[in-house]
Amino acid sequence: MISNHHQVRRLMPWIKAREFCQRHYIDLAVLSTEEQYFTLLNSTAASRFSFWLGLQRQSTLKSWMWVNGQELSYDHWYKRNYKEGNCASLESIFKKDEKLLARCCDELHMFVCHGPVSPQPVMIDSVGSGHVTLSWNVSAFMQMIPHSYNVTTCTNTCETLFYPYTDGSVFMNISISNLTSATEYFMEISAFVVRPDSFTGGNTTLQSYPTALHVQTVDSGVQSKVINVLLKSLKFTSLVPSLWILCCILKKHKSPFLYEFKESDRDTSEELSTEETIIDLIPERTRAIG
Repeated sequence: MISNHHQVRRLMPWIKAREFCQRHYIDLAVLSTEEQYFTLLNSTAASRFSFWLGLQRQSTLKSWMWVNGQELSYDHWYKRNYKEGNCASLESIFKKDEKLLARCCDELHMFVCHGPVSPQPVMIDSVGSGHVTLSWNVSAFMQMIPHSYNVTTCTNTCETLFYPYTDGSVFMNISISNLTSATEYFMEISAFVVRPDSFTGGNTTLQSYPTALHVQTVDSGVQSKVINVLLKSLKFTSLVPSLWILCCILKKHKSPFLYEFKESDRDTSEELSTEETIIDLIPERTRAIG
């Protein structure tokens, strides 16, 4: 079952509704953004009911907070009876967009539960000829529950791998191996949980909407050439300090070999000048690379 929000048409007080959602889904619905708010509005447009949301305050003097710890960041309250209760409902019967209503938490209403949250965003940390490393932050909402991720990798065929979440971790990092070099892969990552089904008594798997990405692995031949070039560069640059020190010693002690034959002074001077120029330039070039 793939969905972010699930309408439950049972009448319960707010605290019982939350317990039900935590047992069978994730929690009461959290609408952190206005986009999520209007998405739920559209999905409940045909209904004429009140639905509990995962939104409450500790007192009339406190701010409204979602059950995942985030503060309400927009204002779509239906103004009447605003100060009467500490639990919030979504009133689908209202015609305008302002459908949030403060109610007494003991009232009996239907409610909306939140399903697994998609990993957002997914970062590509590294790409090799045969592997890809991915990572993402685990939302505070998903840190509260045991869950797993499935990663579907497709070229001509598709393969799905499962990665369990480590309890308490705020960061998820996975490595997908045994890939083919220089190949385009389309990947989808979804979060899922296994919950007891409230109707059948068995278990049901709830899955988030997938996060999709496109990756191309590195050409192994090109990668090998790059490594060889780097190794040759390292061998050459490792000789530079030794040559530079040798030149300094010869210049300091004024070796007689440099001045023994007067007739060749000019030729020798030109050769030394050329050699010194090369040796002086190489360290500068090396520093520029570093």
